[in-house]
Amino acid sequence: MPYEDHAHTRIIALAALMQTSKLVDDIARKGSCDTEDFNALIHSLFTDSNTRPEALFGGNNHLKSGLLLSKHMLSGESVDQAKAVMAYTASLIAVEKKLHKHDDILQQIADGMQRVQKQANYFDSMVHESVIGGIADLYGNTISTLTPRIIIHGKPEILRQHSNTNKVRALLLSGIRAAHLWRQHKGGHFRLLFGRKKLLRDIDSILKTL
Repeated sequence: MPYEDHAHTRIIALAALMQTSKLVDDIARKGSCDTEDFNALIHSLFTDSNTRPEALFGGNNHLKSGLLLSKHMLSGESVDQAKAVMAYTASLIAVEKKLHKHDDILQQIADGMQRVQKQANYFDSMVHESVIGGIADLYGNTISTLTPRIIIHGKPEILRQHSNTNKVRALLLSGIRAAHLWRQHKGGHFRLLFGRKKLLRDIDSILKTL
């Protein structure tokens, strides 16, 4: 489908937001998350903004977890992490909306990702520990300066571990990217509240292609 297809792109963005939020909660509570789901979200940070939406994450199949989670939650099914996922998703959308007004910070992020790209090239990996650390530092120096900050709830002993903190911050930056895609293609809180049937139909349409 073309990039201009707002309905299709909204679903990709929503799935990425949900997947990000779930993985953040997984790390905060358990200290681990699904590796393939994590890699797909980080992949989006290294792709050009003109890339087709599904290609941002290496293919829609890499967002299957987010698509299924979105379907379950929009259908009103019981989901263990529903409260945390919705809270983080709402926070990411709110922070991205605020970030959109700060051209200086956006430029810092763009410049910073160019440096991180060089790290990724050096290590031949977008998810090398040093690369994730670079993304986390970039998040801390830019988005974390905005208020209110996104507060992560989990086990203190897990969140004190540097590697876990880095992974969470890297995920949050990818979540901001997804939130930008959501807003850019006419997503919003009202669509989540009053456009659920249409969203569910669009989710099912994508799931059938996987």
